[in-house]
Amino acid sequence: MSDLKAIEVDCRFLDALSDAVVILDENLSILYVSSNAERILGISKNELLLKNCRDIFGKSFSQNIRSGAIVSYRNGNIKRRIKINYISKIDNFFIAILSPGPTYEQEDLFLGMVGVSKSMKQIFELIKVVANSSSPVLITGETGTGKEMVAEAIHNLSGRTGQIVKVNCSAFPETLLESELFGYVRGAFTGADRNKPGKFEMANNGTLFLDEIGDLPINLQPKILRAVERGEIEKLGDNKTTYVNTRVICATNKNIEKEVQEGKFRSDLYFRISVFRIHLPPLRERKEDIIPLSEYILEKLSQKYGLGQKYLTKTAIELILSWDFPGNIRELENLLERAYVMSKGETINEDVIAEHKFLLSKTYERNTGNSISEKDRILEAIRKTNSVKEAAEILGISRITLWRKMKKYGIDFRRLAKSSMY
Repeated sequence: MSDLKAIEVDCRFLDALSDAVVILDENLSILYVSSNAERILGISKNELLLKNCRDIFGKSFSQNIRSGAIVSYRNGNIKRRIKINYISKIDNFFIAILSPGPTYEQEDLFLGMVGVSKSMKQIFELIKVVANSSSPVLITGETGTGKEMVAEAIHNLSGRTGQIVKVNCSAFPETLLESELFGYVRGAFTGADRNKPGKFEMANNGTLFLDEIGDLPINLQPKILRAVERGEIEKLGDNKTTYVNTRVICATNKNIEKEVQEGKFRSDLYFRISVFRIHLPPLRERKEDIIPLSEYILEKLSQKYGLGQKYLTKTAIELILSWDFPGNIRELENLLERAYVMSKGETINEDVIAEHKFLLSKTYERNTGNSISEKDRILEAIRKTNSVKEAAEILGISRITLWRKMKKYGIDFRRLAKSSMY
């Protein structure tokens, strides 16, 4: 053990490096790790020291491993990857410099979507099958789950020569929506001083994506049915039929079957637009996708802002995984963009994530009357402030009350404060 302490003293200057520095003995047991190792590996220093690399990273981490190699391993339920930037044997020791590798592989990317979960892999395969057909598709799922991206993927794989045209059915009043979809001829109404093609015609030989189809006015639904079923449309002010070869893909965040039962949506139109059905699960039901998706988003943000790659710390990962993301992928994207811009170093600003969760949980509680988790709010406040006094102020309670609640939930402040310093 004295040898191990000597190595730590001699190598403290390595903590200044942004990458993880690991010193191993001839058997690949870890003798030293720099302070950035926990951030990069997602494993605490105490868990790493004196452990054999093969027990942590698998048998691919051998004495013959070379610089540039990428090693995959699992940390709990999260698949992680590291890159061996440099490794060399000096006397009886190996010195390795490690940097984060993406938690996803190329096979987990599909036309701009990320999915390591079984449910998303199945959706990717279904998209490939559906794309080869010209039949209508109904995409369901909560707001922000990526329904538009699925529609784009189907169109891009379909081989159709026309463009994809998008219409949000909830964005127009009924009278304007009809002219938007079917077009009009000159003189059809006051102000119609020219002929204008509708979206169905603009998407001829392509795809028409009708978002929020559940908000389609009941009076327009027979005309939509005719267009989907026969490819026949009539422009406003015209008495002749125009034929189009337009594939229709619809999406909704509503329970469309309930809309049919309540008479708000025609059953014949429902059956026609749902020849193929794709349901996108919310993020809270596929949490194994959240971290790979986060790292993919951070790569895109790095390209967008040119501020360099920034990484999730262990605490940031814990905060993200403990949140249900009611706004799904859109909420995750907005949160990470804010955290990325506000991060001064190479790691993502954890305070932004903690604050987002705290504010959103309070909003949810006001709107629903249900508490997300009092324990979670306390943990977030302590991680953010590293102070009982300041955490109590954020939570709007006294220090005595906070200490009592921490005792109730088994929260060890000293241990938590120490872990948040890494």
